Amino acid sequence: MIHVILYTGLALFALIWVGNELCRGIFSLTGLKDSIAHLPTPVHSAGRWIGALERLILAVGIVAQSWEILAAVIALKTVARFKDMDERAFAEYFLVGSLFSIFWTMLVTSTWLAYDHRVGGDVRHHAEQWMGIEAKKD
Repeated sequence: MIHVILYTGLALFALIWVGNELCRGIFSLTGLKDSIAHLPTPVHSAGRWIGALERLILAVGIVAQSWEILAAVIALKTVARFKDMDERAFAEYFLVGSLFSIFWTMLVTSTWLAYDHRVGGDVRHHAEQWMGIEAKKD
């Protein structure tokens, strides 16, 4: 049980904190951070919280094999920022951040799933059995 908690905690740390740091690094490297400097700044940490929650929800969707969750998150983000998309700099910033977030979540979550199945406690399989869910066949 401690093993499961450790590798799951590590995955959550990578998903949230490392994901936020990498995303900010990408914005700095590409110059996107500077290109939106003229826009009004939102609450200091709102973007980090949104990114962290987005990646957590996407990870749940991937683990549950519920691709509708991924579509809903992307649609929600797009609707929330629709008016801001007219400005090219912001649209590029938004797209790079969103695409990175999706990519990072897929990478971390698939790594967690593979480790959990091969070396870990196979939590996903046990949860499916406990809930009486038949594993989805691809």
